[in-house]
Amino acid sequence: MRLDENQRAFIGYLLSLAKEGKEDRGALAELRSGLGKAPGKMARVHKHVVPYLPEVHNNEHRWYYLIATLFGMHPKHKDPVHHESRGKKWKEVWTMGRAFRPLRAKSDSMEARFVALLNAHPDDLDSHLRHAVRLLKANEQPLDWFQLFKDLLQWDHPEGNVQLRWARDFYKSNIGETGSPTTTDDHPSLEKEDQHHE
Repeated sequence: MRLDENQRAFIGYLLSLAKEGKEDRGALAELRSGLGKAPGKMARVHKHVVPYLPEVHNNEHRWYYLIATLFGMHPKHKDPVHHESRGKKWKEVWTMGRAFRPLRAKSDSMEARFVALLNAHPDDLDSHLRHAVRLLKANEQPLDWFQLFKDLLQWDHPEGNVQLRWARDFYKSNIGETGSPTTTDDHPSLEKEDQHHE
């Protein structure tokens, strides 16, 4: 799945609020004001989200609000890492699992917290993600906000593709640590370089 033009514009707008040296602290505070609330109770968040919502109301709307509030809490973005070897180009996608990986060495409880996130029912995912993003912020670990949004839109996939990708990224060694780069075929979180970043 790729984000459509409007979805990419939404994340682009959020990133513009945290542009280095030009941060809109008021807007970020407004986004944070919605943390832990239902969309209908986020009066100060609507103006940042509503212009980007799909015309037809559906379950996706909640993910727009969740992403906006989480971004307000931790507006640190990580672009994909680009690789090239043997004439092939690809990018390492920075999933939640990849962002969480460095935390494993810091505490034994981090793995349990990550597993709880993977097992989260969609109705409980908001609180699990808030906790996870707080941990990432405390440890200065960035997120790829395009990728997180794309993953949330696919969270309900019956085969659990997102959860599997996050788990692989969490438990797998860093690319390049083994001395042999991982190709797109070997890793579900690598995408061919000629694809545009969402």
